[in-house]
Parts: sequence; C-alpha cells; structure tokens
Amino acid sequence: MATTSKGVSASYPTHVDINDIHAPTHPDDQYKYSHGLNGVNQPQNNLLVNVLLTTLLLVTIVILVYRVGRRFQAERRHVAAATNPARQAIWATNRWKWLPRLKEHLLYAPLWRNRHNSEIQISSAITFGTLPSRMHTILLLGYFASNLAYCLILPWKSADAPFLVATLRGRSGTLAVLNLIPTILFALRNNPFIWIFHISYDTFNLFHRWLARIVFLEVLAHIAAWLYNTLRVGDWKGAMWIINQAESYKWGLMASIAFLLLTIQTWSPLRHAFYETFLLIHRVLVIHVIIGVYWHLKQHALPQLYWAYIFIAFLAAEYVFRFFRVAYFNTSGLFRGRSITKTTVEALPGEACRLTFHLTRPWTGNPGSHVHVYLPSISFWCSHPFSVAWIEPQPLATESGKLPSSIDDLKFKTTNSTISLVVRARTGMTRSLHTKASFQPNNTLTTWGAIEGPYGGFNSLDSYGTVLLFAGGVGITHQISFVRHLVAGHAGGTAAAQKVVLIWSIRSTDILEWTGQWLDEIMAMRDRKNVLQVIVFVSGRNPDLDTKLLPEGIKVRRGRCNASDVIDAEILDQVGAMVVTVCGPGAFADMVRAAVRRRVSVKNIDFVEESFTY
Repeated sequence: MATTSKGVSASYPTHVDINDIHAPTHPDDQYKYSHGLNGVNQPQNNLLVNVLLTTLLLVTIVILVYRVGRRFQAERRHVAAATNPARQAIWATNRWKWLPRLKEHLLYAPLWRNRHNSEIQISSAITFGTLPSRMHTILLLGYFASNLAYCLILPWKSADAPFLVATLRGRSGTLAVLNLIPTILFALRNNPFIWIFHISYDTFNLFHRWLARIVFLEVLAHIAAWLYNTLRVGDWKGAMWIINQAESYKWGLMASIAFLLLTIQTWSPLRHAFYETFLLIHRVLVIHVIIGVYWHLKQHALPQLYWAYIFIAFLAAEYVFRFFRVAYFNTSGLFRGRSITKTTVEALPGEACRLTFHLTRPWTGNPGSHVHVYLPSISFWCSHPFSVAWIEPQPLATESGKLPSSIDDLKFKTTNSTISLVVRARTGMTRSLHTKASFQPNNTLTTWGAIEGPYGGFNSLDSYGTVLLFAGGVGITHQISFVRHLVAGHAGGTAAAQKVVLIWSIRSTDILEWTGQWLDEIMAMRDRKNVLQVIVFVSGRNPDLDTKLLPEGIKVRRGRCNASDVIDAEILDQVGAMVVTVCGPGAFADMVRAAVRRRVSVKNIDFVEESFTY
C-alpha cells in the first residue's frame, strides 16, 4: 500500500502493462500528468522545434556565405599573385574598413584578454581546460539562451501547476532528444560540416562538449518535472514501483544515469589525467545513453523516435566509413605481398619519437593534415591524433629505356607511400612508446600499426605573398609540411609566396634532430634562398651549440621568441597579403594571436591556429 499526499491510500498491482500507465488509476486525476503525452503540448513542441531548426539553418547560411566569400577572394588573389608575383602591393592593404575590426574584436578574439588555448591550471597535474573564443562563446550562449527560452514558453496563466509541469516535461524531453543529433554529429571525425565550412574538428569538439551539457540540463528538467507530478500524488515508493513495472522508465533511468556519469567523466581534470581510459569508458557510456533513449522512446511510441534513428545512423555510418578507410590504406590484399602497414619508431632526444608508417597503398594529404594513429602493441583500444610532418611517395618501378605508349605512362605513379610523424612523450601511450623504443637496439622499434586519415589540411596558404609560420616544440610537424609545399610552389610558379618565414621556438638544441633530415632536404630545394628564412629561438641554456653543424640558411637566436617583434619586422617589408599561422603550446599560440590582433588594422593579415585541445 502507498499513501498519497492527500492521505488517500492506493494499491499497486504486481503486474502492469505500459499502456495501462497512461490511464490514471489513482483517485486524484492529476496523476495522469506523470505519464505519456498527457499535458504535453505537442503542436507547440513541433512549432518550437521548427523555429530552432530554422534559426540554425540561418546561422549556417551566414557562416557558409562568409566562408564562400573568403574562399572566392583567396582564389582570386591566388591567381592574380601567382601569375604576376611582382605586383602584390594591392593585396597587402585592407580593402574593407570593417573587416580588420571584425577580426580583432570577434573572429580572432579570445573570450577574456589574451587567454584562449592556455590551460587553466591549479597545479601541474590538474587542469580545467581552455576558454572558448569570443565568437564561440556568442554562438554557445545564443544556443543555450534559445533552448532556455523554449523551455520557459509554458502556460503560465494556467492555475493548474501539474499541467504546466507536464508541459515542461514534454518540452525539455523533446529538446533533449533533438539536441542529441548535433551533439553526436559534432563528435564525429568525419562530420561533413568540417569540410563544408573548413572549420577544424577541434572547434566542433568544443561545440560537442557544450551541447552535451545543454542536453544534460534538459534531461534533468525532464526528470524533475516527472518526479514533481509523480510525488505530488504519491510517494517515493510509488515512483519506484512505476519505474520497476514500466520498461520505458527503466530504459530512461539507465540513459539518465549513463548521462550523469558522462558529465562527471568529461570534467577536464579527469579527462586529461586518464585520457585513454576516458575514451574507452566514454564510448561505453555513450552506447548506454543511445540504447536507453531509443527504448525509452520506443516503448511509449513517442514522435521523437525518428530522431533517434538519425543520430544512430550518423554514428553507425561513421564507424563503418572509418573501418573501411583504415582497412583500405593499411592492408594490401591477398595478392600484393605485404599485407599490413609496417611502423618504425625511433626514440629521439628531447623525449620524442619519430614514427614512420610504410603504407601499402599510395596516400596523399594536404599540408597541415593530421592522422589518427593505431598502435595495438602499445595502446590496444585507442587512436591518437598527430600532425603529418613528411610524406614520401614510392615510385613505381618501370623498365629502363621503355618509351611511353600513352598519356597515362607519363603520369607519376606510386605503389605505396611513407608518412612520418614526430610524437612528444607525455603520458599514457606516448610515454609508453618512447620508453619501449628507447630500450631497443639503435633506439628503434619495428612494429605494425595503422593510420586513419588524412583529416584537416583545408587551410591553403597558396594565395599569400608573405607567410609566417610559428611553431612551438613539436608543433614544427604541422608547419614543416607547409614550408616544403610553399617552397616548391614558389619555384614552380603555383604559389603566390614570395616570403616564407619559419619561426621555431625550442628549449634545447638537441630538439633540432627531430626534423634535421627534412630541413636538409628543404634547404637543398630549388630557389629556396629567394623565398625561405628559418629562425630558431632556443630558450634554454645550451652553450655547446655549434651553428656550423646546422644547414645553411638557419638562424639561431638565444632567448624566448617575441611574436610581436617578429611580426612587426615582417610587416615593414610585407609582400602581398600576409598569413600568420601557429601550432604549439597554448600559451605560445595565445602570444602569437595577441600579436596578430594588434596589427590586423595596419596591413592585410590573416590568422590560422592549429590545436588539439581534446
């Protein structure tokens, strides 16, 4: 027996059908507002969903128009500057007065002062992540405010509190399921919006995390509304009886508990301290959330069930695509000799490793691309993102002296490719990788692995007359691929670049060994002296540095890099439009960003940052 808040006793049968719960058996007819669509204003829910989707569509169109316009301008500048390199002065000045202000105060602006990718730390072991940019904050606050407003559009003039709460229950549940679609979509590496908008996965992953928090708040509102109307006419024993008897509520409870654990687990100190464990647990909990939400909707035959099919389809398509992509590039089939990618790991000074993947097929990636690396012998479950530093196609052997018989014979053919990365040893997989390689003969470990990609690499620098590439530590792997491409483009007349300056900030000179062989090749490229300048800033103490051992053309300076001084010096002699790119630690990237913002109104300067903050 259970006693209601009005003192009326009620009995609960031992067995109940889910359809029976929709019809109240309690003497108080307000009990019906705890179940199904009773009290839910479904027409208004549908209207507000359409308003939300229309708003998202309008924002998407605005971003797309801006991106297409910038792309069109870059293509126009590229053609004009590449065909007439001597006349780029027109591109060095700002064509519109409003654009520099937009860059300084919105597009390139951190949320507060100069901090954006610098981690908020209370100790060396505990971090609270990074701050979103000003533009990201506006978009996220706008989306949160719209969801909050839609949840609060309720029949406030009605004196019937249970009916009002039931309306909130339906509204919050509807929005929670709807928001699961972009939440899951933005977490996918192959999210199509990355390629449509040329926005990095790092940005979409930021949106994924904050959208998940919005969904969790809506789930809490959904549960609270159900509990209010249930406990108003019953007690906790009755509420637990309903959950135990109704399959829909069991699945909903499972999804809610999994979502709560996800929210706790994604707290930045936990996520970064145990990243590989975090990924494994995160995926398991996400599966529980999806299964729970699906059956919660299915058992009640709710209209939002079709939305569940959408995000389930997104997730399934992502993993199927990734599986076949990895299998294609890393296995050669039954009749092509070697059947799987061979991986060489070299332990380097400065606690780093050089990974070389000998792929079984031809592989190409744009400058600035990154891949996800699988090394089952080191980390069985997880893949990790790293920038691609160097790609070497392996030419197809041909018969000596044989004349080409068709146009296809004149094309450069490859049988496979070799790609190289540099990985800094930190914790988890990267630390284990360095330790294992260090104990091998010649500090070299041979194993098998796979790469997934390429990803990114959609920021073309070919239209800029002046290119400044800032690298901090292992960030050189992202920048060196651009250097090689731009020097070759300058010599071949396919890039507008007339000045390419690589600025590399390191703590000790032994780190130069990370890219020594690649810098040697770049310094030997045709016409390199006319376009490329390499400046290495050594911040640590290293009195034994012998600059004679460095390739010709590399300048070494003592002390920390001051981005403002470097940028100001290059502005005085700027050729055409300038782009400043940075890849490195958060504090280093924030310093370069601040220096660019100070000068965007002086000349035509764009800023590009590559970061992995997830």
